[in-house]
Amino acid sequence: MPSSADASFRRALTDVNNLMVFHENEGGNAPGRRSADLGSLNKSAIVLLCAAWESYVEFVIRECAVRNIDAAMAPSDMLKPLRKLVSSHLRSDKDESTWERTAGEGWRDLTKSCVHSIVSILNTPKTVQVFSLMKEVLGVSDLDGTWSWHKNPLGKPARRLNAFVALRGSIAHGEVLPNNVKKKQVTEAKDLLSRLVEKVETRLIADGLLA
Repeated sequence: MPSSADASFRRALTDVNNLMVFHENEGGNAPGRRSADLGSLNKSAIVLLCAAWESYVEFVIRECAVRNIDAAMAPSDMLKPLRKLVSSHLRSDKDESTWERTAGEGWRDLTKSCVHSIVSILNTPKTVQVFSLMKEVLGVSDLDGTWSWHKNPLGKPARRLNAFVALRGSIAHGEVLPNNVKKKQVTEAKDLLSRLVEKVETRLIADGLLA
């Protein structure tokens, strides 16, 4: 069963699709060069796509973590990475009341708070950052081993993701790009991210983190 994060990602693609419809209405769909002004629509679509991907990664990690926390009868029943996060937080927290909040069922809220804090720092959703966060919070390793499909052997999707996020960064920071952003780049990025979301969903279901 797809995650709620997956559904949210699909909804986010609606805005991108709307931009591309406007692009087609203005520039048509026949072969040939388009007005450079339409490049602004493509840039906007790239930014929206990256936001959708980043939001998905954060959302699905929180969703899996919360499922595990809510299902646990005691702290010892939680995933080992979650227990480790809380232990690390307690050792470093100077607020003595933190210990008091772990009494009774307080450990659930404390663990969720720790997950929220570490997930919220993701702002560059490149391959290494995504893999690191998945492993640190959920214990999912070797995620890149599932990222392959037709004409995209192992390693290529990860490199494409990094290049895409780098492009988003250049656009967001107002850098002068060597070439205008084309509609094809938007289409390819949308396909890439959609496939990566499918791969992540499949892996999390296989690992028992999603129903």
